[in-house]
Amino acid sequence: METVGLDKHELPPTNQKRMVAFINHFVLSTVHFLNRFALDCENKFIQYEHKMQSLEASLLIIEAKLASIDALKGSAAAASVQPSKNTEEEVAATDEVAEVSVEEETAGQEKDPRYERYFKMIQVGVPVPAVKNKIRTEGLDPNYIDAFL
Repeated sequence: METVGLDKHELPPTNQKRMVAFINHFVLSTVHFLNRFALDCENKFIQYEHKMQSLEASLLIIEAKLASIDALKGSAAAASVQPSKNTEEEVAATDEVAEVSVEEETAGQEKDPRYERYFKMIQVGVPVPAVKNKIRTEGLDPNYIDAFL
């Protein structure tokens, strides 16, 4: 087949019905492909969304468990530190020495509102050394309550 000698302007035009059929077929196949592609993408997005929701739920559960463990660790650590730091003998010895100095310093003081609950604990019958240990774990001065006892 020799195309060098042919002039394309001399060729007869393509049949219009045939050209319209080709274009319609191309448009239909393209639309079907795009619809199928969009449907597949949407299904994958839905699957990923479900996976993400289940992961979020699992993450919330794990965070709640970790938060409860941290709360338990904090109270357990405070409880384990409390007896090892101060024995009752040490508390009694420091109480006797500190009583004189605290009474002199707090003779004209009013009760600090931060210590109200500790005074209530003593009134209910909690032993004073235990109350002082509790005050010490919360970072307050345990000798402060001696001035008001």
